[in-house]
Amino acid sequence: MKKTFICLFLTISFFSFPSFSNAVSSETYEKTKAGIYKNLNDVSISQQGHAVNTIQLLYNAPYLEGADREEVEAFRKTFQTTRNKTLLKDALENSLELRLYVRKAIQNAGLPPELEYLPVVESYYKTTAKSSSGALGLWQFMANSVKPYLELNDYVDERLDPWKETEAALKKLKENYNMFGDWLLAIGAYNCGAGAMQRALNKAEKKDFWFLAENKLIPLQTIQYVPKLLAIADLVMHSDFYEMDIPLHQDEYNGLYNETNGIFEYVCVKNAYSLKTLAQEMRIDYDILKKLNPSFIEGFTHPTKESTIRLPIGMKETAEKALENIKPIDFPVKYKVVKGDTLWGISKKFGVTVSQICELNNIKENAILSIGKILYIPSKLSR
Repeated sequence: MKKTFICLFLTISFFSFPSFSNAVSSETYEKTKAGIYKNLNDVSISQQGHAVNTIQLLYNAPYLEGADREEVEAFRKTFQTTRNKTLLKDALENSLELRLYVRKAIQNAGLPPELEYLPVVESYYKTTAKSSSGALGLWQFMANSVKPYLELNDYVDERLDPWKETEAALKKLKENYNMFGDWLLAIGAYNCGAGAMQRALNKAEKKDFWFLAENKLIPLQTIQYVPKLLAIADLVMHSDFYEMDIPLHQDEYNGLYNETNGIFEYVCVKNAYSLKTLAQEMRIDYDILKKLNPSFIEGFTHPTKESTIRLPIGMKETAEKALENIKPIDFPVKYKVVKGDTLWGISKKFGVTVSQICELNNIKENAILSIGKILYIPSKLSR
């Protein structure tokens, strides 16, 4: 059951803490007893002969339960060390705009707010992060798990598109929740796979994440995955209480604008168009267009499928006019580099210029070619 609130005013009898503990999480109860919460308004009144205080709790109760568990506390301590605190702070500050977009997407989907910090666990919010197992992007999708959520082929890898990958990840998480009926199980399944989670539950006496973890019915990485998320989310969402020098969760919406809101304009094309050529014709910085369209891994749109190009607000008409003046790249020839190949030699072989090959493959003219590298060669019709 959802338990989020901004602040909670409670009248607490000094002789009746047990009844108070039933009203809030055990973590909140323990912290109140320990005097961790600031008593902003000490107002002594009388209630059935007992002295009581009115305490304003500044702690937002978590949506996901379990923040008071020992497993979570261990990770909470880990991320309060100097080195890990710096890593966390850098990840949060460097990803502010993107994180706030993720936060808004989570809110719009009605999902637990702690999920905003799942990309910290996955990639430290790095859109180009790649794991040793081949998982890629902000949310670390594997190549064999992109369907039906994302497109992946020789020309497009939507795992590199943080907006599309966020949409895909939230959809997958919601599907996991619909399957298991429990958010901790859903999050764990995002790490180990829904199939593995279901097999573990089939063996378990209790359909509970912590039971699976304690009995080692799920992989060690998954056992650590959920408490790590809960610890990071707790530290960041309540950074003032933990005296963490990191951005205040509740104040960050002051920076919302354009990209953060995911507000763009778009144009659709049905041929291969060079993003660099389009940027030049539009008279905007190529890096802007490249940043907004990172899924076009070869620097041009798909040669045979319809592609959607993401644009800054107010640039749609400019892009449409620019496209009228640009010839699309004809479906390129794929050439595998062999020993002894040079860009000059390849250009002569196919009757194209070195600059045309470089533009199509987004490489420099003095690039050293590695054996086995695939180069795309424009046809004569595209020149």
